[in-house]
Amino acid sequence: MTSPNRYLTSWEGFWSTTTGAPGEIFWDADPAHAAQQDLALFRGDVDPQLTMIDVGCGNGTQTRFLAAHFAKVLGTEISPAAVEIARTTNAAPNVSYRVLDVLSPDDAQALHEEIGDANVYMRGVLHQLSPTDQVTAIQSIERLLGRRGTLYFIELSSAAEPYLTQLIKQYGSPPGLARVFQHAITPGMLKENDLDVLFPPNRFTLLRTGKSHIHTVHTLPTGDVAKVPAFYSIIRKQNSEA
Repeated sequence: MTSPNRYLTSWEGFWSTTTGAPGEIFWDADPAHAAQQDLALFRGDVDPQLTMIDVGCGNGTQTRFLAAHFAKVLGTEISPAAVEIARTTNAAPNVSYRVLDVLSPDDAQALHEEIGDANVYMRGVLHQLSPTDQVTAIQSIERLLGRRGTLYFIELSSAAEPYLTQLIKQYGSPPGLARVFQHAITPGMLKENDLDVLFPPNRFTLLRTGKSHIHTVHTLPTGDVAKVPAFYSIIRKQNSEA
């Protein structure tokens, strides 16, 4: 089993050495293209009265965008350095940030007891975890949702690995992606067919799923921005309120 401490060490190392240079954070896309794409898919399925939690918020770029569309938004990260960057660079009156280890369901439960049921937005988090840790993370998400919350997540699809392999072969490794590997952050994969295993039908209701892509900050020699194949899902707990 992968130790949660490994994730903290890797991500704290990544965020504590971030300088803000352009292209440094591979997935830190313009939210007008990234979160806007996601918002169009899930906005009609969430209760706008609930807090929107951006799990794995990074530096808060997408979190601040969500704050323009929801009354209260909370960004969470395992890395204290990331939380500090988010508070400094992406503050808004209706946004707050805090450290939360998604591999600690008890901490998720404590947060739920504090703020009540919540919607959850999660962009590229689960594929960073080992299969065992994915199950634990989903236990935390389940507690955050409560009875009324809705989960939207977007993850690298099974087509992501061949896409990235071809991209590196053709153009070389993007600096932002190379930096990820330098901090021992090893992207995994979440296969679309794993949904029933990770979100058992006796506990969750899958509202919709489909193909998508994750925008990056890396511009190709063609002038196009690299967009990694992904898929999205919109999920609620069983017996939740619409």
